[in-house]
Formats: sequence, structure tokens, C-alpha cells
Amino acid sequence: MGNIEIARLLRKIAAAYTILGENRFKIIAYDNAATAVEHATSELKDLWEDGKLDSVPGLGASIREHLDELFKTGKSKHFEQVLKKVNPAVFPLLDVPGLGPKRAEILVESLKLKEKSPVDELEKAAKEHKIAKIEGFGEKSELDILTNIERYRHGAIKEKRMVLPEADELAEEIISYISKKAEPQVGRIDKLGSLRRRVATIGDVDLAVATEYPEEVIKAFVAYPGASGLVEKGPTGASILLSAGRQADLRVAKPEEYGAMLQYFTGSKYHNIKLRDFALKKGLSLSEYGTKELKSGKIHRFKTEEEFYKFLGMDWIPPELREDTDEIEAALKHKLPKLVELKDIKGDLQMHSSDLEETSHDSGEDSVKVMREIGEKLGYGYIGISDHNPSQAKNSPKEMEERLHKRNELIDHINYSTKGCRVIKLLEVDILPSGELPVPQEALDGLDGCLVSIHSSFNMNKAEMTGRVLKGLSNPVARILAHPTGRLLGAREGYELDWDQIFSFCLEHDKALEINAYPNRLDLPDTLVREAVKRGVKLSLGTDAHNKDGLLMMPYGIAVARRGWAEAKNIVNTLDYREIISWLHKRT
Repeated sequence: MGNIEIARLLRKIAAAYTILGENRFKIIAYDNAATAVEHATSELKDLWEDGKLDSVPGLGASIREHLDELFKTGKSKHFEQVLKKVNPAVFPLLDVPGLGPKRAEILVESLKLKEKSPVDELEKAAKEHKIAKIEGFGEKSELDILTNIERYRHGAIKEKRMVLPEADELAEEIISYISKKAEPQVGRIDKLGSLRRRVATIGDVDLAVATEYPEEVIKAFVAYPGASGLVEKGPTGASILLSAGRQADLRVAKPEEYGAMLQYFTGSKYHNIKLRDFALKKGLSLSEYGTKELKSGKIHRFKTEEEFYKFLGMDWIPPELREDTDEIEAALKHKLPKLVELKDIKGDLQMHSSDLEETSHDSGEDSVKVMREIGEKLGYGYIGISDHNPSQAKNSPKEMEERLHKRNELIDHINYSTKGCRVIKLLEVDILPSGELPVPQEALDGLDGCLVSIHSSFNMNKAEMTGRVLKGLSNPVARILAHPTGRLLGAREGYELDWDQIFSFCLEHDKALEINAYPNRLDLPDTLVREAVKRGVKLSLGTDAHNKDGLLMMPYGIAVARRGWAEAKNIVNTLDYREIISWLHKRT
């Protein structure tokens, strides 16, 4: 089961407990656990394999025990026993906005809804005015249910989360519109929630505005041309449905309260719980409006987050770190890392050009020359052209050598005839199921270095896949393991690897693990980045660009690195050209 399925299962248990009148703390525990799983950027099964389920905030011991059984046997007796006590037709109704577990159960029992199509049957009953007759509902409830079913049909309730770049683009469009529409009234505008924390996948788009004119800003927001409907509107914010089936929420605050509000709604939930507990020990309560002294009732308001955290006696904590993974303790001791920034990056170490033919996978759309020009405009000292290796099926070993030699000569010519951004001769080479590399060693030896990666046979077991990766990475020319888990966000889980072995090998042989900035990869995941940083393993950054526009994706790789507590010193791309060439030319 992937994280989406596990989160849905945990929410079903919470709903069943609600219907069964179970202890409310159990209900809260399962809801919190579902939220934690939805926000996890590593697959739960991978964490379980590595004995690290307890690293996910919100997963209590009892729930971890049931998940352990689920991963071992494919089912949990406890979960099955709980779900058997509730009519299965209830659960699909919970995806309809406004229907909680108890109301859904009343509808299922009163209308005799069937498990196969309860939403369709509910809609039919509403149109036949059968719901208004049910005690506790009435005509307004019936009308609301019809409206909410329509929202459900149009995709307002989404299972598939957006990848970070997609959510970012959507947020920037709305921000641009509000800024122009209500320009004099907008003092400051920021992203909120998981989007501000730069989580790999995002649910809804949340925004905040500091303003003395909340009505004007809210008016501009709800008039956004991309909106397909209004969810709600009030004095402190509004929610709109977007034509793409997404939802956007806006919160407004006075400038003098903005810092506290920004902190409160950035989260994460578990960071804020830990922060609240810390504040209580100091005799304070926290809210979106500021801090309140419990004895005197005095409220302290903050224009900025920096002021807010300073008041609590700690350094400002970058949003990417706010996941309750020891960042509060580090902030109190003034020992937070100096996180890597985009300005630290001297070059991009994975991209694909159109200058190598008959490759094993998709070629780039733009030439080496064009990619270099964009790299120079971005201020890079170098770019690494890492085309996929020539196809084994379409090329003999000799033809592979000839194709690579031709491309390398082109790169040499470009380097000799231009100044500024240098082009590094790299190659992304498939690791075959045997662990062998399909490119003749003579051709590999003509490169500055190569990236190795998995593109086939993803279902090998953990031991086999680990051995395969280590054998491929053992080639002296192989310097970087590209998109190390092989995950595709929302489409494919990563394969299983023994990360202790991978980290140890990389550390011993001075190899690097890539953070791939491609929108649906963002791989290495941030949790593994954190482990690599702790172990002292080098990291590299690559956009995996297949055209010139793809080179603009580097900030998303930076976001993953920052969430993994990475500093500039942890990333080889922060080396200048001579230093990176010296490192690539190591043959270990």
C-alpha cells in the first residue's frame, strides 16, 4: 500500500470510531496519523523496512504496531475488526463535502444505500426530496447535499496531490493577480502551509496577506478569473474553488499581527504542537494573533516571524525545517544549520541535449550550445551535459564510442570557443539488472564522469536492488547515483534499497547521491537527504532538464536539500569549476 491508501485506511478507522462512539482521543490519534502519512515525503513501507516508522510525527505506538502487521502480512486484524462494524456504504460518502461519519451513517441506514454506488443513490434521493424527511436534515440540508455532490463530481475533493512546482505555479498566478488587483492594499503576501514549507506534494494552495484593508483584498481574491466557485467568505479570509478542481484559501491579518499569523498557518501541525507545549512552560499561550501571558492576559503581537521566535528565546526557524524533527531544540541552542541557498550553486549536474542520437531514453530538445547559453544567463560557472547513454539495442559498442566521441568533440569545441560557463562531459548511464553498465569502458573513460541510475526492472527485492546499485556505482567513472529511489510522485513508489549500505559505500568511495529537481521526482527525498547529511555523504543537484526551460527547476532541488538540513558544504555543486572537475576525475 502506498501512502495515499494508508492515509485513507486510517481515516476510515477514525470515521468508524466516530460512528461507534469510541474514545475521542483514539479518533484524534487516527486523524492525526492520517495527516502525518499524507504529508510524509517518504513511503511508509520504506520507513518500516528501515525500522524508522517512529520517525514520522503523529504515528503512535499502537498504530505503528497495526501498520507493522499490515506490512508483514498484507492486512491488520484490528483494522478489519473495526471496519466490519460499520456499513461499508458509509465510507464513499465521506468524500462529499459537509458529510461527517455520523450524518453519513444516518443517510445510509435511512435510505438503504448500497456499497456499490452510495453517492449516486444519495443524489437520486436528494432530487426525489427523500432527504428532507429524515429527522435532523430538512430542505436546506437536502439542497446543500446536492450542491456538495456537484462539487464532489467536479473534483473539489482530490485524492491526488499536486507536485510542488505545480502548486507553486498556481500560487504565483493568484499572488500576481491579487497584487495587481489590490495593489495599494497589499502590504505583504506569502504562501502558507505545506507549500511554504516546500513539501514535495501539496493539497490546497494557502495564502496570507498583511493589510489594513482586508475587505478589498478578499474582494480581489474571490474575483480571481481562475475561480469556478466560492466555498466561503468572511472578515478574515475566503476559500475559492479553481477551474482545475483545486481549492485556494486566503487569510488576512493586520500588519502588526502578521508575523504570528504567518507562523501559525505555516505549520507544520507537529511543529506548532511542540512550540505550544514549550510556550506553556513559560506561562504563554500561542495563537494566530500573537502570544498571551496566562497570568496577566497581556497579548504580544508580532509584525514578523523573526520577532515571534525571538520572543520565545530562539532563532528564527526556516519554514522548510518546521516538521518537529529537533529544529526547536536546535533553535534554542542557536545551532540551526546555515541552509544551502540558490546563490550557493555554481552549476547544474544533470541535463539532456539534442546532440546525442539513438539514446536509451528520451533525448533533450535543445542543443548543448543552447543549454550552455541558458546556464550562463543563470550565472552558472558550469553545466554538466548528462545525456542518456546510447541504446544498446540500436548501437554496437563501437558505434557507442563513436557517438560519444563526436558529442565530446562538440563540447570541447564549445569550451574552446566560448568564455564563462564551462560544459562538463557527463553521461547518465543505465544500471542493468546485472549491475553492469551498457557502455564500453573505453567510452566511459573519455568522460569527465558519469551518473548511474535505474530505469528498468523496478521490482527486484531489496537485497538484489542494493547489490545492483552498488555494482553499477562501483565503476571508477561513476561519481553520482541519479534519482536514487526511482520514485515518480503520484505515479510510482520508489524501489527498496539498503540505505545503510548505500551511505557507507558513498562515504568510503567519495560518491555523491543526487537530489533530482525534476517536478515529479524531487528525489532523493528530504528524509534521506537528512540521513545523508548526518552521515557526511556528498550530495549533487541536477534539474534533469530536457529543454532550456527545465534549467529553471533548480529551486525545487534546493527546497528538498533545505528540508533535509543540507548546507552548502554538503553539496558538490557549490564547488567552483576547477574543484568540481578535480572531484569528478577521482577514480575510486
